[in-house]
Amino acid sequence: MCTSFTLHAKDESYMLSRTMDFSIEMAKTVTYIPQNFHLIHDYSSSEMYQTKYAYVGMGALEDHCNIVFDGVNEQGLTAATLYFVNYANYADPQTVTTAVKVVAPDMVVGYTLGNCASVNEVKTAFEQNQIQIVDEKNPTLGITPPLHYIFMDKTGATIVVEVMKDGVHVYDDTVGVMTNSPDYPWHENNLNNYLTVTPKQHEPVNWLGKELHPMSQGSGNFGLPGDFTPVARFVRAAYLKNFMPQADDEYGNLIKAENILKSVNVAKGAVVTETDAQDFSCYRSFMSATSQTYYFATYNNQRVRKINLQSLTDLTEPKIFVVDNHEDILDITNN
Repeated sequence: MCTSFTLHAKDESYMLSRTMDFSIEMAKTVTYIPQNFHLIHDYSSSEMYQTKYAYVGMGALEDHCNIVFDGVNEQGLTAATLYFVNYANYADPQTVTTAVKVVAPDMVVGYTLGNCASVNEVKTAFEQNQIQIVDEKNPTLGITPPLHYIFMDKTGATIVVEVMKDGVHVYDDTVGVMTNSPDYPWHENNLNNYLTVTPKQHEPVNWLGKELHPMSQGSGNFGLPGDFTPVARFVRAAYLKNFMPQADDEYGNLIKAENILKSVNVAKGAVVTETDAQDFSCYRSFMSATSQTYYFATYNNQRVRKINLQSLTDLTEPKIFVVDNHEDILDITNN
């Protein structure tokens, strides 16, 4: 469970935002990876690649293994990975030719941020089979995570990458929203079911000689789904993104994104999995493609924190930012 979307402000700044919804705490460290750093790209070999671009994102670094869930690089490329259960299908690593770079599903975000400067470069890498996502288990989870990916660059170009049984699909994300299963075209087509949902009040109507009036404000929203399924979250995020006023600048994008994410944020206890685990919104992140800034807030600490990538690019070694998950409350009693 996760929700993501892009925003475009009047000053031409762009932001990719998301919730990370999972049953274990995912917001532990934010990691900075510099240029020319060596990282592995899958679990079955010790082969490494060298990063072309520095990037920062939520995730962990152990030795030369960087698992990052979302982030932004110094060229303004942003990326996020979301669950794609029952749909994701990856190649057997034993069947991939050595000429192709194999990448574990949970290393795709780090690999693309470290190697690609734009959405077009990501699209080319997948469409021309320069990289291939392979079926490899994450050692911590003990499973191959079923994932799909959203990418946006500083021009606002946005794509969704989904790998299924019938191959790799790269979609232009014209809506700028992504959640989980089903696939992106299904979600986009499903929006046609909500043509009548509007922020405006319904006008009175006459039934059998009796004039009927809306009971209160918000009658135009009737029919907007309120559950936490991927389908409902996609519709709510698209609805709010469409009807909320366009922000003036990056901070306006941040405020707008925060308020959209409130509508899809999953509280502990609201969603219980088949194994009796509680999915919840561990953190929210906001990645500015324009200023290359990574903003985030967590379930247990609602304060928005930020890390500006451009202030770190002189560093030649990785830097780990430990996330404080204790609520940071501002006491203004004596102000």
